Amino acid sequence: MLDPIVVPTLYFLSVLELVLQGLVFFYAYRISKITGSFRAWTLIIIAFAVLTIRNVVSLLLTLTLPADQVSNLIESVGVTTTIISSAVNLVAAVALFLGFFGLVKRFQNPAKSP
Repeated sequence: MLDPIVVPTLYFLSVLELVLQGLVFFYAYRISKITGSFRAWTLIIIAFAVLTIRNVVSLLLTLTLPADQVSNLIESVGVTTTIISSAVNLVAAVALFLGFFGLVKRFQNPAKSP
């Protein structure tokens, strides 16, 4: 039987990752407004948008499943594997967010040339 704290924890991690991905998309868009738009950069922004939409749909579909199906799915993959996978995704989302946040700050306040 699945521990009752596992599913809410996974949902929390998913929502937190989704918020961070939304912020990554927002900051990527802001960078494009600061630096200008070109094809490669536009494709990167579109990729972030598609990934964010995919994760929203995935979360919504998971929330519509009955609790016993979600528990069975998690148990079939393995609780530890599922939690580690979610944690790695969250770390990647944090790294992307911090990277894009730093880029926005860098381009907004460029260093003065001597």
